[in-house]
Amino acid sequence: MSQQNTNQQSTKQNLLLVSPMLHQGGFERVCVRTARLLAPFYNITIAIFDSADIAYDISGLDVVDLKLGMAGSKAGKALNVLKRIRALKKLKKDRQIQVTYSFGPTANLVNIFAKSGDRIICGIRSYMDFDNPRKVALTCRRADEVACCSAEIEQKIRTEFGCGSCFTLYNPIRIDAEQDLEKTDYPEAVRAFYRSHPCVIMSMGREDDVKGFWHLLKAFAHLKQEKRLPDGAGLVIPGDGDFEEYKQLADGLGIGADCLFPGVVREPFGLLKASRAFVLSSLREGFPNVLVEAMACGLPVIAADCPSGPREILLPEKLTASRADWEQVPAGFRITPFGILTAPLEEEKNLQPGDLQPGDLRLSGALSQVLNDTELYKKLRTGALARAEEFGDERYIEVCRAHLHI
Repeated sequence: MSQQNTNQQSTKQNLLLVSPMLHQGGFERVCVRTARLLAPFYNITIAIFDSADIAYDISGLDVVDLKLGMAGSKAGKALNVLKRIRALKKLKKDRQIQVTYSFGPTANLVNIFAKSGDRIICGIRSYMDFDNPRKVALTCRRADEVACCSAEIEQKIRTEFGCGSCFTLYNPIRIDAEQDLEKTDYPEAVRAFYRSHPCVIMSMGREDDVKGFWHLLKAFAHLKQEKRLPDGAGLVIPGDGDFEEYKQLADGLGIGADCLFPGVVREPFGLLKASRAFVLSSLREGFPNVLVEAMACGLPVIAADCPSGPREILLPEKLTASRADWEQVPAGFRITPFGILTAPLEEEKNLQPGDLQPGDLRLSGALSQVLNDTELYKKLRTGALARAEEFGDERYIEVCRAHLHI
């Protein structure tokens, strides 16, 4: 290494990123992406509690596995937290860490108690974090700043938790323009499905009730039955899980042959680019990365107005409006310049094939409009591409550097 490079290295601050794991997930992806984007400006270490099932490319990154994965009993979990705090505090001292940025409630809790003269930034990455308000309140009290992945979450942190030291940091969106359905290493069954279904509607996410996939399956089946979908329409939902109950629901709806659940897909952009539309049927989110990724691939998108993220992305001028304003929208969905936003979906899980809920019909109406109106389809493609550019890497780097520096 040259003397000049050595001097540059020594003037950088030492930044520690903390994530419980790096398996498939939104904030895990953001953690790895943050490390790569900020590498020119910081000496970066990533600390994880468990290295099992790493789903992202960590080549060239300094990743430290503390080897303190999940514990079973309550007593074991409490002891594990203490071990994690000690291990993280030691790592901070050994690496002379000046700033530590943690992702999600598990990492935040350890980070705030492992403070060792460093600046503590805690990330609130999902609206589900508010399910434990005591933990959020503790985080707000002890962190130097709280990074919120949406303006709606920042607003809630300020008004309900009295936290003035918080800021909005939208997730950086990475698009791999080189990916292609036929050239990327997808299983042959996936390629075959796309070849036999020239009109694929796509969603994505882990098998979790909060993703509301039963709504999407019923909406798709309803349009199939009414013959309101283009020929060769299919539905693809990649994500972690076996999706057995959703496969059974698809069979019960008579659409099993037209649905594909390929499991974890490490590089989704080839699939997104080969699809015709993207649907987010979530009941809650933080900031749905995949929605903007789909938009950046030129897909018209439909999203439920769940807290938080979709309204901020697709209908930003209505961000501060109450969700009760949907009572004034008879169709139950709004066509915006960037996509279609529907009223929130029913939260109670319903796997009965013959039981259509109002939310299912709203989704089906929005999807039919997108796929059967050529002019609207073109406008939404153009609008999606333009809006996605506003969530680029440059803005993420700018906000990070403004708040991470001591």
